Amino acid sequence: MDISNQVVGLIRFSFATIGNFYPGFDTIEAMESFLFDPGRLERRFAYFEAFCLPSLAMQTDQDFICILLVGANMPRAWKDRLRDVTRAVPCIRIVEAEPQHHYSGIKTAIMAVPDDGFTHRTTFRFDDDDALDNGFVARLKDLAPRVAAIGGAGNPAAIAHNLGFYLERREDKTVIYPTCERTPISVGAALIAPTSYRENVYSVDHRQLPQYFNAYSDTQHHAYVRTIHQDNKANPHRTGLKLQLPNKEIDAILRDRFGRKLGQFKHFEAG
Repeated sequence: MDISNQVVGLIRFSFATIGNFYPGFDTIEAMESFLFDPGRLERRFAYFEAFCLPSLAMQTDQDFICILLVGANMPRAWKDRLRDVTRAVPCIRIVEAEPQHHYSGIKTAIMAVPDDGFTHRTTFRFDDDDALDNGFVARLKDLAPRVAAIGGAGNPAAIAHNLGFYLERREDKTVIYPTCERTPISVGAALIAPTSYRENVYSVDHRQLPQYFNAYSDTQHHAYVRTIHQDNKANPHRTGLKLQLPNKEIDAILRDRFGRKLGQFKHFEAG
């Protein structure tokens, strides 16, 4: 079977949910008060504009779609700001969603994208405070059909990008170091499937993708920068190795794959 592959990413940007995705809130109003707090949104925009947005804008292959799933009740000024900062990045589509179950909102947004005659769709996940390397989409387009073909093109197949960098904001400094995860990290995790398949990469926890799908782990390409800071929803933790590389080598990788030098990452300030 010949595979023609459409690539669709999805980023959640302060999307309010019902159920237990954001535990600890008695009402939707309480959750939205937290999500739309001006101080929090200023920090989210700082990370988004420093990491996520440039990595989308600098993709060597721009023929893909990336959905920003935004809470419909986000105050208008913030939605206008989001449209302003993303206007020059053609892959981005802002989709507003009313509060609902987490996966329901994601699935609806992705299923609304026309398949445009493609046989397969590769969905990938990504957070608004992280970065993907500039060759991510081009590499995913090359890799995903080959991974799907191994287990039969009619079956879904998962792809993890385990090699990358963690950037940690600490009280006295920012550190960035290479790591290779043992299980799929959220940043760039992907699922290729026939366009008739109604689920997507968010259908299971990213760490559990190999439990449900044939899976391939890329440990050769530095594919991501994951940021660790006060506003992480989960308690981030590595499942694999913290690698040792001299700063000179880290700097060379960041310049080559992310278009910025080490100092630009380390001196980032979120306010």
